[in-house]
Amino acid sequence: MSPFWFHYNKPASLKAKAPRLTIHWMGQSFTVKSMKIQVPTFTRIRRMQPHVVLAGKAQSIEIARGHATIS
Repeated sequence: MSPFWFHYNKPASLKAKAPRLTIHWMGQSFTVKSMKIQVPTFTRIRRMQPHVVLAGKAQSIEIARGHATIS
C-alpha cells in the first residue's frame, strides 16, 4: 500500500470550465474529473497550499477517460 493524497485543483478547473481534482501518488500527479475511492481516507492539514487535503493508502490507482478508481 502506498500513500496518496488529493485536492481540488482551482487553476485546472477554471481552464476546463468544470471541476477537476489532482491525485498525488508515488511521485506523480494526475488530474481527473471524478474519483471512486474504495479505501479509507482522512483529512490532512498543511501549512502551504492546498491547506486541506484528503489522504489514504492505496494498492492501485486506475485512470480511464479522466475518471480514477482508487483501491
